[in-house]
Amino acid sequence: MFGWFKNMMAEWKARRKLDREIDPRAIKEMAHEIRDLALLAAQLGPRGKEIRALIRNILTEMERLSALADRPEFRRLSPGKRILLRQGLLESREQLLDSIESTPSPTETLQ
Repeated sequence: MFGWFKNMMAEWKARRKLDREIDPRAIKEMAHEIRDLALLAAQLGPRGKEIRALIRNILTEMERLSALADRPEFRRLSPGKRILLRQGLLESREQLLDSIESTPSPTETLQ
């Protein structure tokens, strides 16, 4: 009896956690975070045209995603699609963090 109840509570908690992760507000917050990371990468990274174009695309897409997350149609997306979107955002964030970390220091002097 207690094992069954314990399993039910664990499933309920997992479902609630997933619901919070794919909530439109959480996705909008992630989009803002990725936009901020892209701005930071633009300041720290190389000045090539290709890099600037990629960063501009990231900024544009994150703004569009933020606007889309505010619309009622976004809530009608299936949970599976929102999970895939969240996973894509997580991968993008990791790639941006890796690129920021791999950027060489502007000076050789330790601060």
